[in-house]
Amino acid sequence: MYARIIKLTFMNDFSKEAASSLLVELGKTKGFAAGMLFRLSVDISTTQRYSMTIWPHKTSEENSWKLFGEEVLKKLKETGARVEISRGPINEMQISKDIDLSIFHVN
Repeated sequence: MYARIIKLTFMNDFSKEAASSLLVELGKTKGFAAGMLFRLSVDISTTQRYSMTIWPHKTSEENSWKLFGEEVLKKLKETGARVEISRGPINEMQISKDIDLSIFHVN
C-alpha cells in the first residue's frame, strides 16, 4: 500500500472549512473512484489540517494525482494556502482488535 499525506495551512478558519468541505466531496466522488482505499483528516489547529489517503499501490496514487489532485492543490495554493506533500510506501500498519469503526462514516 502507498500513502499520500498533505499538510494544509490556510489563511484563516473560514478558508480552511470551505476547502475541507470540497476535499471531503472530492474524496467521496473522485478519490474512491480512482482506487483510494482510505482517507483520514486531522485538524491540528483552526487553520491547519492534515489529510492522509491510502492507495493500493504507488501507481494508483500517482494516477489520481495527475487526474485531479494536482489541479485541486494548485487552486488551493492560489488562495494563499500553504501545501506540504509527503508520499511513501506503507511498511507497517497496526490496528487494535478493540477498535470500533462504526463510530466513523464509512462509504
